[in-house]
Amino acid sequence: METALWEKTALFHGHKCPGLAIGYQAALLAKEVLEIDDLIDDEDIVCLSETDACGVDAIQVILKATLGTGSLHINYLGKHAFNIYNRRNGKKARFVFCDSTQFSSKEEKLAYILSKEPKDLFLIKETISDFPQKARLYDAIPCAICGEQTAKNTLISKNGEQICKTCQNL
Repeated sequence: METALWEKTALFHGHKCPGLAIGYQAALLAKEVLEIDDLIDDEDIVCLSETDACGVDAIQVILKATLGTGSLHINYLGKHAFNIYNRRNGKKARFVFCDSTQFSSKEEKLAYILSKEPKDLFLIKETISDFPQKARLYDAIPCAICGEQTAKNTLISKNGEQICKTCQNL
């Protein structure tokens, strides 16, 4: 385990927990399997996460796939599974946490996850979808009702005016 990287990940997340450790180990395995180096650009790696839990923060820190860059997507399916895509070399894989060992405490589970080799904790499968599109940028225009700047692609036309989703039901 890379202690400095784990500490950086925990600092970002706010605490150390088993969920964060799962994402940490998944990210390390993805770096190896998908040949991801530390010089990646912020849109080279994309993650379609099947959880919205703690492990997603490790993906953001280690793989630089973030919500803000459009390279992290949450498709909540209730699974500790991460579909990770490397646009630079075309490799992709789905990393599914598969260890069902039971523990009497969170601390015991955390220590166990961090003590294992990442490859021993995950099944590596085909991704559930093909490569996601690159992040799209849209002009923002004011909603005709509330006046708030809104991405143009989300507005609807109502009585010849552009209305945001918030105001559609007013």
